[in-house]
Amino acid sequence: MKHPSKIRILEPVILFVVIGVLIVYVVNALNTQDWWWFRSQAVEVVPSRMVIVQDGERTTLVPGSPMFDRLAEAAQISLSHPNNTDLIDLGISDDTLAYYESSGVLLELYFDRPVQFHTSYRTGEPTQLLVPIEGRHAGNGYFFRGDQGAWWFGAMRMANPAPLLDAMAAFGYRVDRGAAASN
Repeated sequence: MKHPSKIRILEPVILFVVIGVLIVYVVNALNTQDWWWFRSQAVEVVPSRMVIVQDGERTTLVPGSPMFDRLAEAAQISLSHPNNTDLIDLGISDDTLAYYESSGVLLELYFDRPVQFHTSYRTGEPTQLLVPIEGRHAGNGYFFRGDQGAWWFGAMRMANPAPLLDAMAAFGYRVDRGAAASN
């Protein structure tokens, strides 16, 4: 029986590492139902219409409205890069929605196609996003997902809410920068 002259340790270690990485990738891809989960970004956050609610007064913006293009661009920049590793344990309650019927500033974005978020957690296929600008849940960069008029539990956080908040402030809306100003 002939023994090998060298012990080959590097090849099995490399194979083990590659298989381990592949397993982690596939498990996350199956869990999130997204092959691009590691990118941590959203695809095409371009709304078909927006609703600004200030102290209960609703203003609907559609393409061609004076503020639409600037707000849509700011929303694309701010919302396309979430900054959390899981959904934040926070929801929009009926009390919070009632609060916004008479106080605070809120931005609702509606989409013709579901927004795809490439994240390491499931985000569903939202066709609407809600961004508290001033009032409850504002000042932390939070936004909420929803579909067909219902808001889902679990907030997401913008990596950089400043472009959206700056655009809202430029149009004269009250803005709570809170903890988001230090990000």
